[in-house]
Amino acid sequence: MNSKRFYNWLNISSKNFNKGINFGYKSIKLSKNSYWHPLLSDYFLGIRHNVSVFNTKQTLKCLLRAFHVIAVILKQKGRLLIINTNPEFWRLCNNLTHITLLGQYKSKHLELDSHLVKQNRVSKNYQNLRTPLLSYVNYKWIGGTLTNWKQVSKSVLTFAKFSERCEKFLIQNRVDFPRYTKVKKCFNGLLYKNNRKMVLAFNQKPDLIFLINPNENQAVLNEAYRLHIPVIAFMESSLNPKGITYPIPVNNYSIKFIYYCLKKIVKITQI
Repeated sequence: MNSKRFYNWLNISSKNFNKGINFGYKSIKLSKNSYWHPLLSDYFLGIRHNVSVFNTKQTLKCLLRAFHVIAVILKQKGRLLIINTNPEFWRLCNNLTHITLLGQYKSKHLELDSHLVKQNRVSKNYQNLRTPLLSYVNYKWIGGTLTNWKQVSKSVLTFAKFSERCEKFLIQNRVDFPRYTKVKKCFNGLLYKNNRKMVLAFNQKPDLIFLINPNENQAVLNEAYRLHIPVIAFMESSLNPKGITYPIPVNNYSIKFIYYCLKKIVKITQI
C-alpha cells in the first residue's frame, strides 16, 4: 500500500482532529511543570489562555508515521503490546481485549446494528477479528514484565490454569475474590485463546510497544530502552520525549481520539 492510499485509508480529516486533541498542558502557578517541555517546542503553535496549543499538522505527521510503523511490523507477523493504565480508558481497552484475543464482546450494553439483528451473527464477526499479534496491559504495569518475562510468564500461566478451573465456580456461587479480580485485570490481556485453551500472547519480547499514557509509566520506557524495543506514545506538552521512539504530540485524555487510534490498529491487522 503506497503512502497516498494509506493516508486515504486512515481517513484523517479536520473532523477527526476536532476533538480537543490539540490542547496541551495548562500550567498552574504552584505547579513545577511548565507549559511545554523544551524538546517538544517544534510541535506547538503557542500559548492561549494559559494552555499550550499543539500544531495539528505535526500531530498528523507523527500519527501517519506511527501507523505506518505498526502496519509494517504487523505485516511481518510482529507482536504489538498496547499499554494503558488510565482507569478512564479501562473499559475501552478491556472490550478491545475480549474482541481481539477471545473473539467475543462482553458489555452490559450491547447495541446491535440494523443489519446485524441476530447476536450470533455479531459474535461471528468478532471471531474474524481475533489475532495473536496484539496483547494488552489495561490495569496496572507490573515491574519486570519485559525484563523479567520468564518469571512473569509463569505467574500468567498459573493464573490461566486457575481461571480455567475455578472461574465458573466463583461466578455460579457468587464468591467475592478481590485478589483474583485484580490479577485478572493485570494478566487478562497477556493471554490468547487458542483451541479453547489460554496460551501466552507472546513468548518473547514484543516487537513494538504502543503506550497511551507515558507520563504515568516511566518504568515501561526504562524497560523498553534496556531491551531496545521501539515505543509509540501519546505525548503531553510537559513530558520529556526521551526514550520514546515515535512520539505523537496530542492530548492523551481525549477518549474519542484514543478510540479512533485503537480501531485503526485493529483494522490494520485485517489488511
